[in-house]
Amino acid sequence: MNELHWYIAYTRSCQDKNVAAALSARGYEVFVPIRKEVRQWSDRKKVVDRLLIPRMVFVRCTELERRNSAAEIPYIPRYLTEKPGSYKAAIVPDSQMDAFREMVDSVNGEVRVVSGPLTPGDLVRVKSGVLEGKVVELVKVEGKDCLAVRLPILGAACVQIDRNSVELITK
Repeated sequence: MNELHWYIAYTRSCQDKNVAAALSARGYEVFVPIRKEVRQWSDRKKVVDRLLIPRMVFVRCTELERRNSAAEIPYIPRYLTEKPGSYKAAIVPDSQMDAFREMVDSVNGEVRVVSGPLTPGDLVRVKSGVLEGKVVELVKVEGKDCLAVRLPILGAACVQIDRNSVELITK
């Protein structure tokens, strides 16, 4: 009950940053997956923040703190559960969360969260780039080679790669 775990808080629309700030003010470790993106308008370009997973904030806390935060912060209607109809909060393992955070923070290419089912592929080790040394899964998404960090409850975070930058891990 006193162990720290990563939980996924649902937020009300457009309240992701407010929820993250409120949780941080209470001393919780939070992660909102945001990428900088250049948007083109007819008259100008602007760098904007794009939420990778709208209306969700990752929170590292104990089970008791999770329950209290849902009651204390009005913009958190609930936490993600293991399966529909369940009351048990879903936990993201630390290893998956670390790999996901590193992918979001480090990779220059587009990171997309894919919620549809992925066909399990070969495990590969990244030979070069910011994810060098990481063991991830090689998958095809929309006909393109991608590296996937699985977040079983949400799907997977994928980034497009060059096949020459990975090596197959022997089974």
